[in-house]
Amino acid sequence: MVTVNEICQFLEELAPLRLAETWDNVGLLVGRADREVRRVMTCLTLTMSVAQEAIDQKTQMIVTHHPILFRATKKITDSSEEGRLLLSLAEAGIAVYSPHTAFDSAATGINQRIAESLNLTEIKPLRILDNQQGAGSGRFGMISTPCDREQLLEDVAAITKAEYLEYSWQGTAKAHRIAIACGSAADFLQDAARMGCDTFITGEARFHSVLESRSQNLNLILTGHFCSERPAIEQLAEEVSRRFLSLVCTSSKNDTNPLSIHFGRRS
Repeated sequence: MVTVNEICQFLEELAPLRLAETWDNVGLLVGRADREVRRVMTCLTLTMSVAQEAIDQKTQMIVTHHPILFRATKKITDSSEEGRLLLSLAEAGIAVYSPHTAFDSAATGINQRIAESLNLTEIKPLRILDNQQGAGSGRFGMISTPCDREQLLEDVAAITKAEYLEYSWQGTAKAHRIAIACGSAADFLQDAARMGCDTFITGEARFHSVLESRSQNLNLILTGHFCSERPAIEQLAEEVSRRFLSLVCTSSKNDTNPLSIHFGRRS
């Protein structure tokens, strides 16, 4: 028998909770630690449709990257979206765990995985957070052979499964030293510049952050928040399955990008 607590322990080994940002809400958020688990589902964001999918599949535990109960909650009733979500999970006996920024920053976390998928070398954190080797916020490293804009865009799109990318490229120079920070992480621009990077990859950024990247002479690639993190969540389901052979662990099919694409008419 596998329990919620055993799965939590495995997830904490993979992404130690001490690596999480101070403002974050990580760990076991809903459920009983001693409850038996036979089926697990991973997702990027736990929405009502994801919760219903888990209920329909008789799931006992959800691992969601983005935490629920992120803000202080004074009451749990069916008068709010969050209340209905929490009630449905509790009534179905589903435990919820979130690794969030601990998984972003872990030695084998999301940013490290993107860096390795790009075949970067000399990979290091943009901000060192812990004595654990390799742990820290963001990543940066070198491409052995400088890469032109189109090739790097193709590689990033393939790795993140993004249908489109937004970018700001400074001149015709090739990318050589690349920084990465998944999600909404434009606040790492200064870190990337300080480390001598010529290119920074993140999920999303404000308009003024894009202008800031230009002032720093830093190429910027935006994959979209969902695409920067979802592939690692799918991989996480496979890792839980390998660790606990008696479990069925899948990634949610209802956990989809909330944004759609419209290509305007060209004049």
